[in-house]
Amino acid sequence: MILLKPEWVNHDDKPIFSVDIHPDCNKFVTGGLGGGDGSGLVRIWNIHPVLTVESEADPTVPKLLCAMDTHLACVNSVRFSKNGIYLASGSDDKLVIIYHLAKGSSSGNFGSAVRNVENWKCAFTLRGHAGDVLDLAWSPTDRWLASCSVDNTIIVWDVQNFPSIVKVLKGHSGLVKGVAWDPVGKYIASQSDDRSAKIWKTSDWTCMHTVTDPFEECGGTTHILRLSWSPDGQYLVSAHSMNTGGPTAQIIERDGWKTEKDFVGHRKAVTCVRFHKDILKKQRDRTSKSQMYCALALGSRDHSLSVWMTCLKRPSFVVHQLFNDSVLDIAWGPNKYCLIACGGDGTVACFIFKEKDLGVPLSEDDKNAFYERSYGKSAVESGTSGRDMIVENAEILDAVKEKVTLPSLSENPPQQEIVPVQPDPFIKPVVVRENNDLNASAIKKQIETRTADGKRRITPMFIPVNQDQGEIVVSTQLSSSSRSAEQSESNLFVQPASTPVITSADKCQLDNRLTKTTAPTAPIKSVSVLNSVSTASIEKPAKQVSGPAKLNVTTTSKDGMVKSYGDYRIQIQNGNLNTPMGNLSRIWGWCRNEKIWEVYCGAPVVNFTLSVKYALVCCQDGTIRISDIKTGSNILPIMCMATSAVQCTFCPLGKLAGVISECGQIRIWNIDEQKIYLSSSCADIFSKSGHVVQFQITENGIPFILFSNGNAYSYSLDMQCWMQLYAKDAVFRQGFRSVIPKDFQRNMRQHPLMTVQSTTNNFLGNVSIGMGSNTNNWQECTKLLFIENQIKLCEKIKSPEELKYWYLMLGHHLAASGTEKKLRSILDDLLGSAHGFRKLTSQSDVLGVSKHYLLDSILEILKKYPKWQRIYMEYYEQFMSMKTKSESMEE
Repeated sequence: MILLKPEWVNHDDKPIFSVDIHPDCNKFVTGGLGGGDGSGLVRIWNIHPVLTVESEADPTVPKLLCAMDTHLACVNSVRFSKNGIYLASGSDDKLVIIYHLAKGSSSGNFGSAVRNVENWKCAFTLRGHAGDVLDLAWSPTDRWLASCSVDNTIIVWDVQNFPSIVKVLKGHSGLVKGVAWDPVGKYIASQSDDRSAKIWKTSDWTCMHTVTDPFEECGGTTHILRLSWSPDGQYLVSAHSMNTGGPTAQIIERDGWKTEKDFVGHRKAVTCVRFHKDILKKQRDRTSKSQMYCALALGSRDHSLSVWMTCLKRPSFVVHQLFNDSVLDIAWGPNKYCLIACGGDGTVACFIFKEKDLGVPLSEDDKNAFYERSYGKSAVESGTSGRDMIVENAEILDAVKEKVTLPSLSENPPQQEIVPVQPDPFIKPVVVRENNDLNASAIKKQIETRTADGKRRITPMFIPVNQDQGEIVVSTQLSSSSRSAEQSESNLFVQPASTPVITSADKCQLDNRLTKTTAPTAPIKSVSVLNSVSTASIEKPAKQVSGPAKLNVTTTSKDGMVKSYGDYRIQIQNGNLNTPMGNLSRIWGWCRNEKIWEVYCGAPVVNFTLSVKYALVCCQDGTIRISDIKTGSNILPIMCMATSAVQCTFCPLGKLAGVISECGQIRIWNIDEQKIYLSSSCADIFSKSGHVVQFQITENGIPFILFSNGNAYSYSLDMQCWMQLYAKDAVFRQGFRSVIPKDFQRNMRQHPLMTVQSTTNNFLGNVSIGMGSNTNNWQECTKLLFIENQIKLCEKIKSPEELKYWYLMLGHHLAASGTEKKLRSILDDLLGSAHGFRKLTSQSDVLGVSKHYLLDSILEILKKYPKWQRIYMEYYEQFMSMKTKSESMEE
């Protein structure tokens, strides 16, 4: 064994409270105090200069890889995830911050000249604790992250859906100072200043057992109580416990949670325990069998560290006065024989072992076999695709050889007879040239307008990809943008002063993003998170906001904001004019930096938004004004609601406007017809969902509401109730993980349901696990429930493109793991009457999509699965018979 204390690993003479080694064993992290202001500091170090003299002496080998001062107070715990992707840190500022390694390098901490070699960025900030976070632990498969705090609770976080909380474990009556997971994921253990250790079940998050006897004589003398579970799952070793007045580390046996053994020898309280992650083995002699055991290290307030083997009654070695203060944390190198400990004196110590010192780790296969023998193994039913069956029909022989691929929303589906959306009569369509450059981040065009005196006016135009409504939120001062006319002639298209005449055939050839308005669309600097927009061509995008502009105002405040749509800008200044009658808020209208109108209102503006034709302004007194964006004139009388609006929006074409008030009232008006479209209340879902963070309306008048807790809802006029689009229960979460496509691009007009759902789930980049059949039975059931619910939601919100996608997903799911009864039920519904006993009615299509088209799509999927070949031939023959009969009747 070799003991090293690298002096260059430090926090500038400040205490180091935690240390951990990356699973790849190429770096380690320290956490503790930072600058003189008491802020927290996380530093990631290269482990190679610690382990080898050559690397330490080599000036080209960096020692400090990254430094992060994100926390505002002392960092108490740092832990790498088991897969090494994430780094978690817990601090006295009550936060848990999740970092991930990004590409490139960063500039380092503010005011520091040292540049970070690795670019670790904050990915998530987890807020939930009411006090200092003292310890962290990742579950064995990185499914959960547990954090404990001085608020007497343990929070279990959902790693796949950060920052959502799975459960808050309450039961301790004192500060919780340590948390550890059972290596097989069945239990989680915690230790507290209330002189107890608790074991919680992960199946229902209830307390399984409470251990108190070994801790009755203990006092709250330690900053932390880091307990640890042995890698074989047999033992839980706690920190500070007492035996006849002497400090010990208590051994809690899994079998009956007995507390008959402990580790003794330290003169003061044991602060931290850490097991090596592997089960070790060593052969005493050639004739005997190898012995399996575990290795652990204990750190104490007596400044010493001891290393033990569970097969021995005495420690392998003890190092006294390792630090000038308490040992606060310990970390084992997963793939190397090394151990790093940190102390309150701000230094670290590294132990380098040889194989003969510790033993040989068990292989993963042997370890899994041990787990199976000791704890059993969940039976995983492997679904059979039937590809080893004999193909009875030559027509499907080629289909069986094809690879089964899931449907994709990025592909162009076959054209179907879907009722087209009627264009807005006030919108002038624009004829553009076709652009096939799909890799470009946006389509750059110019508009050339002929004025009355014959002069040409050329205006650049930026059309973002998948963007339905262009809005810009800027500062209270108007900023002018130069418009260059020096563009190549190939990028021009001419718009005469008169409205062009476009036939329906020509319109069908236009890109649907270019038929909305003739007004040039300015570069979008901030948009709703529901709309995906590329900012590749924007030099400095403004800070993004969620939804419409909302001003935090009072009756005397003088807040202001500017919002733009194309060439038009609306500027609002609250409390601009003080009159004997009271304060007035001033509203300006601008067109290309020229003021075109000015109006006043008697109450502060709290919310407003724009469309291509209108401005919707909501005041603090509950009044609502819908004005012409060109003249400022009121389109409708001033309306009033019980309370002020918290959200307001237009549909993409601007003919529908909607607001949500503080008391939960929701109103949607048809501005062109000057009629109410929807009048309801969402107060019943306010109480359980928090505040509204997003509000959108489709062209069909379907509202979508997103709440702060991640839930999303839409309203059904037919059923007069709210429909749940997303909630973080098992059905929705499993559905997103298994069937949402990886290449999905958010588009509110074409895919409103999945756009809203993906916004709440924040799943892009790590959501899909494919339609594999090697899943548990409950996963298959919840997946089917999710898909069927998606189909019904698409019908109610009138989304035909998404309806086709989910029918295809239903076909893939039933083909892979469905039952014959369920499959026949779906096919019978889509086929309809095959014998002409009843006439075809409006039920022969759904949202304009023919049921026979859906049937044909599902049959194409079944063709690739030999186990369904007889079902395929049965329904294919009936389908072709009906198709032939229908064609003969038309002739």
